Amino acid sequence: MDVKGSGRTRRTEKAEQTRRTILESATALFIDPGYPATTIDAVAARADVAVETVYKRFGSKSGLLTAILEPAIVGNEEGIDLMDLPEVTEIRQCPDQQQQIRLLARFSRTILERTAPAHRILASAAASDPAAASTQAKDAERRRATQSAFIELLLENSPLRDDMPPATAVDTYGVLANPSTFALLTEQRGWSPDDYERWLGDGLGRLLLAD
Repeated sequence: MDVKGSGRTRRTEKAEQTRRTILESATALFIDPGYPATTIDAVAARADVAVETVYKRFGSKSGLLTAILEPAIVGNEEGIDLMDLPEVTEIRQCPDQQQQIRLLARFSRTILERTAPAHRILASAAASDPAAASTQAKDAERRRATQSAFIELLLENSPLRDDMPPATAVDTYGVLANPSTFALLTEQRGWSPDDYERWLGDGLGRLLLAD
């Protein structure tokens, strides 16, 4: 029996559980009472860990925010790149643009639904914390780069409609598949995520593709 190996495994599992507890505590507090009102001390108290533990693992409140947002975007904590996910491989290999659009709508809906709490926190945090504002800007840049890559996948199958340059297609996609748009429709207008997915697929198909 490898006693040393077993001990390392238990320490690793305990460290991961502590990390999860801190992030869960931070998420709850960033939602209520809100990001500006939450202190590292409060996160540590809720997670029942030392303040130094939070600082050592995440560095700052904005570090906590990034650690909450990143896994939510890709749906895992293994650091897999978004473009390497199986859903994207399916979109890439699909030979039909209309079906690609439907797959893109489903994938975008899944990400926006999963990241909605983190994006609510991020929007609130960015108003008062320059580091959080920087995180928000980087998130927007990454989203645009990813959506640009998706438009390229569509173009590999066939051209878009004649009056739709690729850059305009990216902007169109970016407006429709945007955290603010998703929040407006699902949180304020009462749409279900399924309603949003159907609307997104229909809108992208009508606006981007030739008849």
